[in-house]
Amino acid sequence: MTAVANGTGAGREPDPASRRRVAAGELVGTREPGGVHAWRGIPYAAPPTGALRWRAPHPAEPWRGVFEARAHGAMAPQYADLLAGTPARLRGQIVGDEDCLTLNVFAPALEPTAVPRDDQRRPVMVWVHGGGNSVGTSATYDAARNYARHDGLVVVTVNYRLGVLGWFTHPALHAADDATPEERSGNFGTLDLVAALRWVQDNIAAFGGDPGCVTIFGESAGGQNVLTMMASPLAAGLFHRAIAQSPVAETFSVDQAVNWRDDAQPGHRDSAHEVTARLWVAEGRARDRESAKQQVATLPAADIAAFLRALSPRRLLSAFTPGSVGVYLTARPARDGVVLPKAPLPEVFASGQWNRVPVILGSNRDEFKTFSADKPEHSRLLLGKLPVLRDRRAYLVEMKHVSNAWKALHVDTPADAMLAGGHAEVWTYRFDWDEAPPIPFIRPDLLLGAAHGMEMAFVFRDTAGELDIFGVNTPFNRPGRRVLAQAMGDAWTSFARDGVPRLPGSAWPRRSLATPLPDCLVFDTARDGGLRMASLRTDMAAVKQALRTDAEAEPADLRCRIHARLFVWNPLFAGHGDAAEYERWCREFGCKVPAAVFRPRIEV
Repeated sequence: MTAVANGTGAGREPDPASRRRVAAGELVGTREPGGVHAWRGIPYAAPPTGALRWRAPHPAEPWRGVFEARAHGAMAPQYADLLAGTPARLRGQIVGDEDCLTLNVFAPALEPTAVPRDDQRRPVMVWVHGGGNSVGTSATYDAARNYARHDGLVVVTVNYRLGVLGWFTHPALHAADDATPEERSGNFGTLDLVAALRWVQDNIAAFGGDPGCVTIFGESAGGQNVLTMMASPLAAGLFHRAIAQSPVAETFSVDQAVNWRDDAQPGHRDSAHEVTARLWVAEGRARDRESAKQQVATLPAADIAAFLRALSPRRLLSAFTPGSVGVYLTARPARDGVVLPKAPLPEVFASGQWNRVPVILGSNRDEFKTFSADKPEHSRLLLGKLPVLRDRRAYLVEMKHVSNAWKALHVDTPADAMLAGGHAEVWTYRFDWDEAPPIPFIRPDLLLGAAHGMEMAFVFRDTAGELDIFGVNTPFNRPGRRVLAQAMGDAWTSFARDGVPRLPGSAWPRRSLATPLPDCLVFDTARDGGLRMASLRTDMAAVKQALRTDAEAEPADLRCRIHARLFVWNPLFAGHGDAAEYERWCREFGCKVPAAVFRPRIEV
């Protein structure tokens, strides 16, 4: 495994004016252009290695002398790809290190004697990166410093355990009496984020931040983790506002996280038992799943635990196949009743029994294009790397419905559940910017549109291209980008200050269950209608009905193909359709193609 730590800031000399004291000792950071101090790679917990693998995070050990916080800590073990920020030559390799529990702090550059105190302390924003909870690193998001430079805020970006090392609920690992209820949950990545928020409470005042005014925000899996912080009783009082950008609201029951897929209460195909069987076979201890299942059933828990703990991260990750940008499918956060409530997130929010704070939730109009643009069923690769759509019309129709399903299930459902539970401080948005250059033949403007992840640069006020992960910035779209970045940056930072998002020259009303009131703010440039409120609320029944009646979803094979990919094969929408429903659609629309024909070759 290649240990890769993003070295941003490592070349800068320590700035004596950045010397601060936290609970673990003194540290010094660097001075960044624009009047910002940065402290990178600060340990917020002990390395989760050796005996601490698959254990709750332990406090970081105090250090001697002055810790030079000049470079990012290692990313969690993962498949190298776009979100890891690794060189192209490493793509597809397993990189990172289990010793990954570090965070970064950005604040206005001040002498130690000028650090704000008492009621002058600055609002704090804590960013949780995305990546399917299996890839990503805080090092990608140094554009967060723009909030310190432009808005005078204190910003924290966090690394946490990912994938099979972050969420793995195998009973054998914690059969010993010394395991805590939190550890038995298997939600180690979730516990890491709770530990990071506790670190913020204990230490952020040293950087001029207000521990009583903390906003957590994140995108994609980071947005999912924001939702779990809102639901977790362990995170109560550790934050005061929340923003979930393109979140996933799905969690697993303990049965799904643990059991075999053919049990009476079936587990997920990537449950702890199923993953263990794959590893057992990969290590040459059995010839197939069935024999592995039989062998493991006869072993003491201590032997299974010893087997799993002895595997290197490389061998653990080899049980999974990476898809888009290195993401691999693994267990979701588990509803264990300790770290997370037993009920699914929307039910928790509807009950009113959660960490009730002002909330912004939103999605991008074309979410699923990020995961589909390069897939062989949709495109062919020109020169081995440039995707060219096979059927432009069919692609656009399919992406419209799948992206609407994302909004319905992961934004509208949790938002309306909060409202139904009596929580009024909810705002929702949709990001519609789609001004990638319309290069002939390739057409990035259609291939990507307002794709998943596209909004992050605007949120972070990045118009210089630091977060242009899709390579769509041009001088021609720069004026519109600047205006939209100001609007989103103003909304996010005003919300962080006092819990109400404010926009330049326009209002953003709260979401309401009352209809026909507009429920959603659309973020777009003047070219396509500008900032505006719209009635965009939907649910999964409405998504199905829209697909059923969409005149553009012709011929019948296209309509049924979209149904199969959305409701039969897509893991994000499991439980909202099945093969039997697909067969009914086939009979209704005269489609004779089996659902298996439409199964994506690469699922993520």
